[in-house]
Amino acid sequence: MGFVASFLIVYGVAGVVLGAAFAIAIGRCLHHQRRSQVAAYARSPSAAPGAMREGFALLRGEVGAEDAAPDDAVIAVEIPCGRRAAPGATPGAWHTRARAFSLRLPSGASVRVEPASGRLTLDTTFVPASRGGALVYRSEIRPGDAIYIAGSVRREIDPGAAGKGYRDAAQAWVLRAPSHGNLCVSSDTVIAHHARRARFHRAWALALGAALTALHLGLFRAFHASVFGPLGPADGIGIGPAALALFFVGAVALAYRTLAEQTSPWTELRVERPRTA
Repeated sequence: MGFVASFLIVYGVAGVVLGAAFAIAIGRCLHHQRRSQVAAYARSPSAAPGAMREGFALLRGEVGAEDAAPDDAVIAVEIPCGRRAAPGATPGAWHTRARAFSLRLPSGASVRVEPASGRLTLDTTFVPASRGGALVYRSEIRPGDAIYIAGSVRREIDPGAAGKGYRDAAQAWVLRAPSHGNLCVSSDTVIAHHARRARFHRAWALALGAALTALHLGLFRAFHASVFGPLGPADGIGIGPAALALFFVGAVALAYRTLAEQTSPWTELRVERPRTA
């Protein structure tokens, strides 16, 4: 019974909790790294046009000035806040306006951005503003703005350019929302936050991995040797080492979760939704 208790409580709980925290740290690191790592052909001013590749990518460039008037946004999102909505607006509903525009990369290459209704996310700074006497949070992308945008890059036929014949139609690079997900526009500040979060979770993944290794090679070493080695039946783990292991695992996992929440640069914004009868 002592062996079963030590196995289930210490080896099972401690190993699973620490292993789960390690897996979460790796997952969060990869997520933020994917959101902050610009494609190589979109970073270098000397990148050749032929270096562009199809597939998901994070690009950085400048919104073409010819796509709209300087005072007119190519993308605008408004989030009504509170019980009182602006005239003509639905309380709690997001209002998005978007049009196709060109994104000029540092190399001089141009990518046509095609936002799709309902598949667009602005991961940028939202500024409080008043519209019709009601408070809204607003974010806009205008011609000349330098932005980051993540989506699916594809080579498509350009109906606005002439090719060499019907068998050799002109093609252009187009950025759209990926098959599963949204076209995401981000600012410099948000990308920098993602890069810092990737480093934070990477450091914790290394620390949690080291702790998991130390736990199995230290406290659980004799247990592993008795199970897989020639020592015969597995020995149980004493009450003292068991309590120490559980305390160690709980403290490490709690410290990771607490620091991850306290150092997060994002604040959750709750938008009040209307109740349906």
